[in-house]
Amino acid sequence: MAESRRKRQKGQSIVELAVGLIALIPIVLVVFDLAVIVIGVQLNDSTCREAARVAASGAPKDQAARANAVVARANQRSAGMLSKFIVVAGYPQSTVTQAQADAPPYVPYGGALNGTVTVQTEVDIKPFVVQAAYNGTSPLKFRSQQSFPITYVVPNVAAPFP
Repeated sequence: MAESRRKRQKGQSIVELAVGLIALIPIVLVVFDLAVIVIGVQLNDSTCREAARVAASGAPKDQAARANAVVARANQRSAGMLSKFIVVAGYPQSTVTQAQADAPPYVPYGGALNGTVTVQTEVDIKPFVVQAAYNGTSPLKFRSQQSFPITYVVPNVAAPFP
């Protein structure tokens, strides 16, 4: 009698474990997916901030190349569920152009440029469970936009007094 009771208790424990895992595994997967999404959004924000800062720190003619270099580095570092960091078309936007930097009063005496650079980035995130429940097979897209003041100083090219 005692032996059959132990067998029934073992069987009951296995059934309880199976039912508990059926409920627990999807919850753990959803929490993992949400964590991936939050980390991806934070990485996109920091990539956008760094791209705006770098784009604002040099001559206006090279802003796009500098912002794209930061995004390319972010793409090299990310793998798996985060992919395709991009600078959105039409960005970086600047309130100062290279033509303004090459015109008076900056030429030939130089000086600090006053303005801002705005960069907008986008990232595709491919979670497992949340993606299938939310929109099927396409990745989730998140955008970030950051503005930074221009820190470039036009060099003084005036000839010294004779």
